This record gives sequence, C-alpha cells and structure tokens, in this order.
Amino acid sequence: MKIALNCLLLATLTFVLPSISAAAELKLATVDMRKIFDGYWKTKRAEADLKDKATGFEQKFKTMADDRQKSIETHQKMVGNASDPALSPEEREKRKKLIEGKVIEIREIEQALQQFDRSSRETLSTQRRNITEKLTAEIRDVINAKAKAASYTMVFDSSGVSGPFAPLVIYHSGQSDLTDDVLKQLNATAPPEVPIVPPKKEGNPVPATKSEPKKDDSKKTEPKK
Repeated sequence: MKIALNCLLLATLTFVLPSISAAAELKLATVDMRKIFDGYWKTKRAEADLKDKATGFEQKFKTMADDRQKSIETHQKMVGNASDPALSPEEREKRKKLIEGKVIEIREIEQALQQFDRSSRETLSTQRRNITEKLTAEIRDVINAKAKAASYTMVFDSSGVSGPFAPLVIYHSGQSDLTDDVLKQLNATAPPEVPIVPPKKEGNPVPATKSEPKKDDSKKTEPKK
C-alpha cells in the first residue's frame, strides 16, 4: 500500500511540478523525518517511559508466573499425599475436593496471565502509537513554519521509502535540507537532565556508548549517546 501511494505521488508530481514551475519559482527542500523523530528529546523521554512501563509489566507477569508454578508444585504434592493407602475414605474424599479446588485455582491464574499479557501489550502499543502521532504533529508544525518562512514550495521526506531499496528522494544536494535546523529548534526546549545527541552526519554515526556530561555549567553540554 505504501509503495503504491508513493508511486502515485511521484506520478502526480511529474505532471504538477512543471505547471508550478511555469507559474512561479519552484523552491524545494528536504527533511529526514526519521532522523528528526529519533533525535527529538521528547522521543527519547517517551521511549524511556515506555521502557520503564514495559519493565514493570514484565516484573508483574513474572510474579504471577511464579505464583502459578508454586500452585502447580502444591497440586503435585497434594496428589501424592492423596494416594496414601492408609487414608480413610472420608479423608481421601476430602483431599480429592481440595485437589479439584487447586486445579481451578491454577486455571484461573493461567487465564489471568494470558489476559494480563494481552492487555499490557495492547496498552504499550496504544501508548506508543499515540506518542508517535503527537510528536510527529509537533515536528510537522515546526517544518511547516520553517518552510513558510523560507517560501519553500514543497518539502520532501528523504527517509520515506518508496520501494524496497530506494527512498522517495533519490538524490538531494543537502543545501536545502531542513533536518538539522528543525531538530535544533525542537531540542531547544529540552530540560537540562535530558541528554541531547548531536545530529548524525552521513558516514559518521554517533557512538552507542554514553559519556558523562561536562561539569562546566557555563556552556551547554551535549553528552554523546
């Protein structure tokens, strides 16, 4: 579906751009939405929050799974004790009912586990989708404002994939790329405790390791990721 839409967009531009050029000077720009989104400080904070919630869900799931295992072990012991030939018929019947109750308990725990796992996954998925939509809207607002201020006719997303191997924008000189300017403006509002990773340059990826921020408060510190 995405490939078909991008192909339709390219076909439309083939007919539209010449008419725009004839009416006025065509001024195009590009942005790397993926780079901006990943580098936005709010994205990093949201990812950290989602990670914490996922960890909490995992811990609760583990506790519930441990309870199930304990119930299974108790059930096995109850079954072994109920087979004692020295037991009276009354005691054997009593233990049989207790075993049946333990089986019901184990099934209820298993159902609760499945429901919890399903609901926690849905919760994280919904929150991630909502956050992505919200932050994308914020980024687009900044891009739109910059494009209007600079009188750009169109702004293309250079990270949008139009096919299995090629981005929507096959080539651009980088002279009219707004990515770094947009990312700089978005991160200007980052709280001091949020590490800001400088925009990556082509062929020079940012290292994955983190370094301690500089102690000099007179200058803006930008710990590397």
